[in-house]
Amino acid sequence: MRWLYLFGLALLASNLHAAPVRSDFPWQDWGPEVFERAERENKFVLLSLQAWWCEPCHRMNAVTYDDPEVRKVIASNFIPVYVDQDSRPDISQRYERWGWPATVIFGPDGTEIVKLRGFYSPKFFLPVLNATIEDPSPVKYAMLGGPERGRTLETMLSKERRAFLENFFNVESYDTRNGGWGTRGKLIDGPTLDYAFDQARYGDDRMRKRLRETLDGMLKLIDPETGGMAKASRANWSRPFREYTMFAQEGGLRGFSLGYAMFGDIRYRQGTDRIFVFMRDTMTAPDGGFYASMGSEDFNPAIDKNRYARENGKGIAGVLAYYDATGNTDALKLAESNARWVLDNRSLPGGGFRHDEVDSGGPYLADTLEMGRALLHLHRSTGEREWLAAATEAGNFLVANFTDEATGGFMAAATPAETFMDKAIKQKDDNVLATRFLNHLYAYTGDAKFRVASEAGMGYLTSDAVLDAWWYLPCVLQAEHELTREPIHVTVVGAKSDPRSENLYKAALAYAAVHKRADWWDRAEGPLTNDTVEYPELEKPAAFACSGNICSLPVTNPRSVSAALDRLLE
Repeated sequence: MRWLYLFGLALLASNLHAAPVRSDFPWQDWGPEVFERAERENKFVLLSLQAWWCEPCHRMNAVTYDDPEVRKVIASNFIPVYVDQDSRPDISQRYERWGWPATVIFGPDGTEIVKLRGFYSPKFFLPVLNATIEDPSPVKYAMLGGPERGRTLETMLSKERRAFLENFFNVESYDTRNGGWGTRGKLIDGPTLDYAFDQARYGDDRMRKRLRETLDGMLKLIDPETGGMAKASRANWSRPFREYTMFAQEGGLRGFSLGYAMFGDIRYRQGTDRIFVFMRDTMTAPDGGFYASMGSEDFNPAIDKNRYARENGKGIAGVLAYYDATGNTDALKLAESNARWVLDNRSLPGGGFRHDEVDSGGPYLADTLEMGRALLHLHRSTGEREWLAAATEAGNFLVANFTDEATGGFMAAATPAETFMDKAIKQKDDNVLATRFLNHLYAYTGDAKFRVASEAGMGYLTSDAVLDAWWYLPCVLQAEHELTREPIHVTVVGAKSDPRSENLYKAALAYAAVHKRADWWDRAEGPLTNDTVEYPELEKPAAFACSGNICSLPVTNPRSVSAALDRLLE
C-alpha cells in the first residue's frame, strides 16, 4: 500500500526540471562525509538534484523548502544535500529518469529508499517524508531494461527490433496534427534530427516533408528577445519553456543549418543566424568559452556562468554546423577560439578533459566525448591536422578510461559517484554518441582500434539492457545507419592558399548530410591521413566524390560538388 501511495504521488507531480538555491536552507554538499554524519546521527540523506535553468526547481526551493513544517521535519530526520545536476554528470545521469528536480532519499548506508520526480508542493512532500520516517524500507520500482550481455562486435539490429523502432519513430511518436516528433510535448532533440536528415538525404520523401514541418515548428521556439533556442514546448509548439540549455542551442543550430543547406529556405537561415548571435553575444565569456545555460522563467537567475567542457563541446559543434552551411567566418573564429580556451583550461593529461576548473568527481565520459566530437568537427570544417590530432588523443583517452570491457559499453565516469554505489552507469545517449564518434574517428584516421571500440559500443546498444529500457531510439537507428555504410566522402585536392580550393571545400561542407567525411588535401602537408585513394595530379584544384577506393571524375566548379555527391547515393 505504501508503494502504491508513493507511486500515486509521483503521478501527481509534474515531470519538470531544476535551478540554483536562493534561500537560507541548510543544504550540504555531496560527499562521503554526509553519509558518515547520517550514520552517526541516525538520519536519512535527502538529495535534491536541480539545474540552473529549471524554473520548477527554483519554485520548489521557494515554496516547498521554505515551508516551516517541511523545514522542521527535515531538520529532525534528514540531512539535505543539494547538487546542481549540470555540475555532476555522474550523479545526474544516474537519476535523470526522475526529472528535475529529482529527489532521492537514502538510508545512512546509501540504500535508495524513495525517488521522486519533479516539483512537489508541501501538501504532497510532507506525507512522503513522514512515510519514509515511519517505514524506511526501499520502494520497489519497476526494473527497466533486460540484463547486460557480454561484449560483442555487433553493428546491426535484428529485423524485428529495427521494425519496432522504425514504427515507433515513424508512426507512434510523430505528431501528424502539429508536426514534429512528440505527441505530448516537443523537445529539441539532436539525434532525432540527425536520423531524419540522413534518411531524407537517402531519398525518403516522407522524411523530407516531416523535417520541414518540424523545422517550421522549431522556429517558434526561438526567443524573440535574445535569439536563444528554447529546449521544449507544448505539443502544438506554443508556450516555449524559457530554458536555454546548450543541447538545445546545438540542436537548433545544426537543425536549421542543415535545413537551410538541404531546402534553401531563407527562414531557416534567419533562424540559425539568430541562435548564432545569441551564442556569440550572450553565451560567450569575455576571455573565452561558452557559458553553460540560461533560464528566464519565474525565479530563474539568467545565465549560468560555469564553463563546462561538455557544454563547450556541444556549443562548438553547433557553431561549426552553422559555419559549414553558411560560410560565416565569424562562426569559425568563435569555434576555434573557444576550442583553444577549453584546451588551455580544461585539458587532462593523455588527451581527455575535466568538467570544470576543479572537479568534485570524474573524469566524466561526456566531457571528453563532446570535446572529441567538436575537435573532429573542427578538423572537418578547416582541414587542419592539429584538430584531428587533438580529436585522436581524446578518442584514445575515451577508449582507455571509459570502456566497460565486460559489455563493450561506455561508463559515464571513471569511478562511481560514491563507494556504496554500483560501478558507474552507462548512459544511453552518451553511449550512442561515443559509438558514432569513434566510428567517425576511424573514418578519418584509419585506426582499427576505434572501429573495434565502436562496434563493441554498438553491441551494447543492440542489447536488451538498452532496447528494453527505451522505446524512442532514433539515436540507435542513426548509429546503425552509420556503422553499416561508409560516410558520404568528398576530398578536395589543392593548396590551402588557393581560393579555388577554399571555394570547393566550402561547397563540400555545405552539402546537407550528417554522416559525411570531408578531406582537404594540400600535397605540401604530406600524405593525406587515412589515404585509401590515389588522386591524380592536376593543374588546378579539384574535388572528388568517393565511395570506398573509387572516386568520381575531378570536379572543378563548386556548384557541381553537390551533384557529384548525390550520384554516390544513386
